[in-house]
Amino acid sequence: MRGSENTKYYVRHAGQLMYAKLDFLHGAFGIVPPSLEGYESTLDLPAFDISAIHPHFLLEQLLQESFYLGQGNIADGSRKAKRIHEDIFLNMSIYTTSIQEEQKIADLLKEFDQCITLHQRELDPNNLY
Repeated sequence: MRGSENTKYYVRHAGQLMYAKLDFLHGAFGIVPPSLEGYESTLDLPAFDISAIHPHFLLEQLLQESFYLGQGNIADGSRKAKRIHEDIFLNMSIYTTSIQEEQKIADLLKEFDQCITLHQRELDPNNLY
């Protein structure tokens, strides 16, 4: 379902970084998965091609509460409705390292996520194995 006829939609591509302008302070960041290739969204969900940084390393940096809350305080608007525009977002500082180190960190974080998921399944009383 689309909004008004005046709303513009933009095609998003797998591997792009997206964030929600109004939910920035809640850590609303993500990488477009292959299953959503060609998905359309409005400018309230900007998307960026990623280069020179590992996408999942970048995502983990953005999902740090110290980043999105700290950086989010510079946004325009009231406490409950701050909107982080692209120009502000693109000028935010973020920690980076070599792409090789970022790959190692991203791989390690993925292993942690898989381990946590496995243990959650084992602890789930509804899991029938």
